[in-house]
Amino acid sequence: MPPENRSREVLRGRRVRLVGAVAVHVIFAAVVTWPLLRDMSTHVAGDQGDPILNTAILVWNATTLPFSEQWWNAPHYFPTQGVTTFTENLLGVYPISSPIYWLTANPVLAYNVALFLTWPLSGLAIFLLVRRLTDHDAAAFLAGLMFAFNPMRGVAVFHIQTLATYGIPFGLVGLHGYLADQRRGWLVLFGLAWIQQGFANGYYILYGGLIFGLWLLYYCSTRSAFRHAGAILVAWAVSSLALVPMLLRYRAVHDVMGMHRSINEILYFSASPHSWFEVGDITWLWHWVLPSGKDNLFPGLMIVALTVAGIGHALTRGREPSSSHWLHGRLRSVLWAVAAVSVASIVWVLWSGPVDTMVGPIAVKMRSLDRGLVVLALDGVLLAVSTSSIRRAVSSRSHLIFYSAGILVFAILACGPILRVDERPILDPAPYGWLMLLPGFNELRVPTQIKMIHLVCLAVAAGLSFARISPQRTRKGLVACGLCALAIAMEGWFTAMPLDNSVPLWSVVEPSDRSEPILELPLGPGFDGAPTLRASVHHRRVMNGVSGYDPPYYVALKAGLAAHDPDLLAAIGSIGPIDIVVDGSADPDGAHLRYAASAAGAERVGTDGVRTVFRVPRAAAPSELGQALHIMGVQAVRNAATSSLMIDGDRATGWGDYPQRPDGWVIATLASPQPVAGVATSIGDFLLDFPRRLAIDTSIDNETWEPAWEGPTFGHTFLGFIRAPRDAELRFSFSPREARFVRLRQLDTSTTMWRISELTIHAPVSR
Repeated sequence: MPPENRSREVLRGRRVRLVGAVAVHVIFAAVVTWPLLRDMSTHVAGDQGDPILNTAILVWNATTLPFSEQWWNAPHYFPTQGVTTFTENLLGVYPISSPIYWLTANPVLAYNVALFLTWPLSGLAIFLLVRRLTDHDAAAFLAGLMFAFNPMRGVAVFHIQTLATYGIPFGLVGLHGYLADQRRGWLVLFGLAWIQQGFANGYYILYGGLIFGLWLLYYCSTRSAFRHAGAILVAWAVSSLALVPMLLRYRAVHDVMGMHRSINEILYFSASPHSWFEVGDITWLWHWVLPSGKDNLFPGLMIVALTVAGIGHALTRGREPSSSHWLHGRLRSVLWAVAAVSVASIVWVLWSGPVDTMVGPIAVKMRSLDRGLVVLALDGVLLAVSTSSIRRAVSSRSHLIFYSAGILVFAILACGPILRVDERPILDPAPYGWLMLLPGFNELRVPTQIKMIHLVCLAVAAGLSFARISPQRTRKGLVACGLCALAIAMEGWFTAMPLDNSVPLWSVVEPSDRSEPILELPLGPGFDGAPTLRASVHHRRVMNGVSGYDPPYYVALKAGLAAHDPDLLAAIGSIGPIDIVVDGSADPDGAHLRYAASAAGAERVGTDGVRTVFRVPRAAAPSELGQALHIMGVQAVRNAATSSLMIDGDRATGWGDYPQRPDGWVIATLASPQPVAGVATSIGDFLLDFPRRLAIDTSIDNETWEPAWEGPTFGHTFLGFIRAPRDAELRFSFSPREARFVRLRQLDTSTTMWRISELTIHAPVSR
């Protein structure tokens, strides 16, 4: 056969095997997720939480122009602006979901199709990556299966942004391809994959940047490859320009809103060593053996066994010849002994706690992992340098070395800023804590999201290992591939694909041709995904919502509506006219219906038999406060030492009483008796720390008190956060009177603090 015909035949065979691999991934995805394909137009994959929110985001993307001002202001959480920045925007799956919605106008179908395709697309990406690295179709096929249908991914069926991480392996395909033949098309693939991944999941702008950065350091640090690093960096920088407008807008809105993640949130969503022995209940095989936990990072036995076998095979093939110098052999024996002791000490501390004992006359103490890890790291470097096979592998830039090291690196990073076991700090700071010094990393709430890059490294290392130990396209190799595929299928099998009802549209009571914002009652008490999705369809603003962040006022709004506070309805009405839609199916005793009807000027304008809509006109604006008066001093029932912080002019400081209880009080003293008509208290951006019910009294002599104002504060807190999200000044006005002393009394009980960052007393408004 002529060489050109042979080349065409080889190329045709590769394409056939590629198509076959994709077909198997699609079929297996259909079987594993069944009955998703059957019900994907009527039921949402998952539940009424994040899947419904993500469906709403995809519909909003399909029905507005991305990056337009309208698009940035998603319609839920009225009257907040910039709501799109509160969570992922999912533009990375826009090319899949939007055409489906344009053709069908079915939100659930658009979401389900995009979700379903994450399995075959993920398998395809890893298949192409491993085949490029090994030219071994069976190894590539198995690696794709291990990544796409892994127990670690199974628990992520509620989060399309986690499953849609196929941009990372596609980007690695581009990088390896460019380094191999310097064709610019590979850089285009890398750039597009980087853009897709950044828009699909913001976490992977940072986490993806880590693996691509490490790839550059490893593969482009040789003399021959270094000259290609510049082109890769240019392609990376140019493609990153597409992400800059998004990142700047996110940063601007979050700064205005004071949105940030607390260290406690980040620690809660960090992994511990036990996390890799937890598996979600959705995994059919392993949930009978391993417990379900918070993180569920168990990757399956097959992927680990193949990786270990491949590493062992590589080390065995490259072991030192027996004729090595005796001193070199003795030195390596000592290094292995030190490594064994270090590992044993680390394991002991992880599982049994700090060591503080005596071994004969020698005191042995190890309260944290710092010493053991440092010794192990140094010892590992010396072992690697002294092992010729490892030296050769590193100098030749072995793929197995890079991806095996990545398994360890990203597993450690998943443990967050402090490595803990059973809440015991073992290593503080852990390597992730160093990353938190860089911009952006301290705003990522879930360090375990890095698990998908950890899984990429695992799947690639397992594929590389299979290629090492199994011959290509032989009967024995095909049998081994089939048995491994069967084991992988069993490990990735679902007990049942969770499905939930789609969200009904309320077109009668929420027609799209009206301009009034909507408040759906009841609000919550859980996720308000349904009104969020309805708003994305009819494009009217709704006060309800769900997202990665809530607007600062949402705690007060939710609590006030649950308490049926009439002042809160007046505060809402002061913003403008609004439609209140009451869901009768969630209001068996009619309490929400009566509450909506009690709003000033409320008019019942329609019903669909289950839901009733009331149109509420604009209410009067809250009374203005006059000039702030000079406060001589402040007394407080408790924590008197910090009471002066209420009048220090710094809203970052303040006084607090924890928890809120009915006997709490604060007294402000003026220089002399003078007309007063209002009080303002700022709570900063402490969303929970507003007084649940407040009384304000005035006095001339600090003995006889006259009531000035009393009531719940939900409406005042709501408006305070609307006016200034990071200050939240609660403003109370009352009829003018002479006073020298003004007393604030907290009348309710709450598990939160009563906080006052700044306190001001106001004169009557000048006319």
